[in-house]
Amino acid sequence: QPKAPEPVAAAPEPTPAPAEEEDEEEDEEEEEAEHEPLVKWPENASIFIGDYQFGPTPAPPGPPKPGVPYKAILSGRAAYGTGHVLDGDRPLGPIMPYCPYCCRLTLLMLESGMEFVPILIDGSDKPKWFTDAYEVAKTPAFLGQPGGNGDEWTGEFENILGNLKASGNAHLLAMCEPGDVAVETIEKHASTAGFASALSFIAGTTTEGGKMLMMGLGGEAGLIEEGEPADEFRDRMVRTARDAFGELEKIFAELASSGKPFLGGDEPNQADVYALTMILFGHNIYLGGLTADPAAPCQLADVGAPSLMPYVERWMERPSYLKCYRTKSTVFAPAMRNFSNMLMMAHDVMDGGKRIYTCLERLRELDVEYDGKEHPPVIGEPSAEEPEPAEAPSAEEPKPAEDPTPAEEGEAAAKQEEEEDEEEEDDEPVVPWPEGLSPYVGGYLYGPEPGPGDRKPEAGKPFKAVLSARASYGGRNTAGELVDGDAALGPIMPFCPYCARISLLLIESGVEFQAFLIDAGDKPDWFINAYDKAETPAMMGSPGGLDDGQWVGESKDIIARACEQNEKFKELCEREGPITVEQIEKYANEVAFGMILGYIAPTEEESGKGLAMGLHKQAGLEPIEGETGAALRERCNAHFRAGLAEFEKMIGGLTTPFIGGDTPSKADVFAATTLFFSHNIAESGLCGDSVAMDKGASLADLGAPSVVPYLQRWMERPSWKTAYKTTCMYSTAVVACLAGWMMMAKDVFDDGRKLNLILDNLRRRDTDYNPDFVPPTKN
Repeated sequence: QPKAPEPVAAAPEPTPAPAEEEDEEEDEEEEEAEHEPLVKWPENASIFIGDYQFGPTPAPPGPPKPGVPYKAILSGRAAYGTGHVLDGDRPLGPIMPYCPYCCRLTLLMLESGMEFVPILIDGSDKPKWFTDAYEVAKTPAFLGQPGGNGDEWTGEFENILGNLKASGNAHLLAMCEPGDVAVETIEKHASTAGFASALSFIAGTTTEGGKMLMMGLGGEAGLIEEGEPADEFRDRMVRTARDAFGELEKIFAELASSGKPFLGGDEPNQADVYALTMILFGHNIYLGGLTADPAAPCQLADVGAPSLMPYVERWMERPSYLKCYRTKSTVFAPAMRNFSNMLMMAHDVMDGGKRIYTCLERLRELDVEYDGKEHPPVIGEPSAEEPEPAEAPSAEEPKPAEDPTPAEEGEAAAKQEEEEDEEEEDDEPVVPWPEGLSPYVGGYLYGPEPGPGDRKPEAGKPFKAVLSARASYGGRNTAGELVDGDAALGPIMPFCPYCARISLLLIESGVEFQAFLIDAGDKPDWFINAYDKAETPAMMGSPGGLDDGQWVGESKDIIARACEQNEKFKELCEREGPITVEQIEKYANEVAFGMILGYIAPTEEESGKGLAMGLHKQAGLEPIEGETGAALRERCNAHFRAGLAEFEKMIGGLTTPFIGGDTPSKADVFAATTLFFSHNIAESGLCGDSVAMDKGASLADLGAPSVVPYLQRWMERPSWKTAYKTTCMYSTAVVACLAGWMMMAKDVFDDGRKLNLILDNLRRRDTDYNPDFVPPTKN
């Protein structure tokens, strides 16, 4: 049965023996150069641009959590922006997962409800931390269980799959049970179709590397016949590929006539997972034209397999597809760009790479995750050589062009200077603040919060990083200038419910701390440099943090640690009342995220659909295949209103000011921070319910009249003003912080215009942004 080729390497060119007196420093410089990354990403810059990962994946922050392994996934880019012969002048593309074997494991785990942390490994530019941590540096690879072995990275597909099965996950074991169509049958036909197609493309190669590639692709499957003329071999591979697709067509045409969506029935099984990953591989080969088939570039339907892509489309409706491939498209230019590195072993039949470049251009133009998207400026110098993936040998490159003329050199220097200026601009903060000027204006923080520098927290008085945002970035909003409109720059205000919970618990326990407001849309360099994760809430010092001078995060960990470190904090957290924290948490996300999901439900943007899928989980809703936007909105409205009704029962049924009695308990803290967040979502109009949508409404209008009076009781306590730095009921920061996420569904926000109006609903009533607003008097 055809399998993925084992890594093969061309015979190295003979090199002269090193001179005995060779300079040791020169050796070190050469070794350092060998580890230079292909894409030189600016230090401390976010690796994400919009929704896409452009920078190299950083090393994991620590060991994996029990039951949630790290999973290294072979990925690639549609282009590397370095002027490589396969890319031309194409700009840098995002890193996207594609490897059939990695994706098989991903899909099996997702469909089985198994958690893992995906780590994208660029096959053409593997990060040094990965090659150092895992000697063979192959993918798929796991660290942690299930899937891995011990404390070291574990590789080999079958070994990992065996480990996953050994975990005893009932759904996974059921998926891997033999079905009517054997996994081996699918793998045989699908692999033959893909590899025979590629073999037809490199037929006639006479380079040693090309011959070795042919043996790697077809030797074990018995596709190679020694001494066969190139033309006959090419034609035979085209027929072999078509025959294999024909066998697959029989299977999936019969499946379509059965009325069942998958080989496993109503749900996919292991054979379905194998089929999807290899059909996509073959589809991209034919779509790009990386085959000698005279019909190519074409669809699989054009070579006798019309049932395959409708089958793939059924897969695309499942949440696992988007989570696995990070796209709802079937065009994967990064997959073929990386595969082309292997094909360049047969460079003598590739016209120096131009033949492949033409094929890749077709795919790049069709790839919705690349063409038409915003790309970063070229990073690093154009290079005639590009590091090849460890799984594939390096390819010979075409001869360099003639020396440039002085005029060309001048143009290049000017372009380089311009690009360097652009890169410097990229490193600039979103809101530049004059050096030496106080960041405070009229008691509000307008400039970036200065860090603690070399200071360490005093004993019992920790540092606390609090996620914050601005009502407007003065037209500089990274989510788009239309989001701000003509709204003036606003102060940095805390809003994060998780950060506020810790603040309120500390203050109500009598613990002093120094807060540092971290602008979510413009995190200061000092925080990013001091704390690798750069996440909030984060603390340094106790109670809550550690006394080792390092920042630590995770709100649950901080609360648990503070209970161990401070008796009064522990007493507050353990005080019981008629309502538990668990009851609060059960309905908290249903209300807030149910409102938001209902608003963006009709989005047709691919990124918006991905956002909606994530919000389903946050809101506690299960996705329904084929559900319309209108139906989803209606379901969300009923869902969040039901959760809000439960809050009304709890809060409205109190016989004391707080759940904890005359003073707040931990349950009060969780309730107040959650309800303040939801209150501002509703008042802004970021809610799919017609009562509130776009114009805004109170929670009373939505069925919970007891909530605002409860929040007002909280606002009378000094702890609230200290935690939120306001006693205003309206916080634009709550919604402003969501702007980047919401713009993933920009079609429902008119490219940001409607989001600006939604924010204006809060801006005009937010007295920390608009001090002229006079709240209505109570009746």
